[in-house]
Amino acid sequence: MQKDLFLKLIDTDRLIFGISEVCKMAGVTPRQLRYWEQKGYIKAREVDGNKAREYDAQMMIKAIFIKHFLDEGYTLSVAVQKIQKHMANMKIVRSIIREHFEGIEELDGEMAVNLGYFDDTKQQILYAIVKEGHSTFKLVDAPTKE
Repeated sequence: MQKDLFLKLIDTDRLIFGISEVCKMAGVTPRQLRYWEQKGYIKAREVDGNKAREYDAQMMIKAIFIKHFLDEGYTLSVAVQKIQKHMANMKIVRSIIREHFEGIEELDGEMAVNLGYFDDTKQQILYAIVKEGHSTFKLVDAPTKE
């Protein structure tokens, strides 16, 4: 149950923002956002009727990155190229979390993220332990089935 709940909490596809929220978070005007959309750099969600534009979390993040790189002095097209790599990396991390997160447990008196079996032999479990802002990993023998 802990795994299912956690995965629902990090499901960014379920986070929806209106155009005003995206503009506020990214620090851009609605006109800028619509221009980026017209150019195909971001995409609003499909909405029924005359509803205001809505964006998912991916597009929110993309808008924030675009603005960041524009502020750094990059052109719009270069800013978009730069964020494509960041977005691809974030997709990889989300995939790893979705596939391997098994829960949070206490391990040797510390809270640890159970990342599941280390390999196909299923003899060891990999844990990530975060202490004072730094993470380490620990392999623990899997419980034997009797």
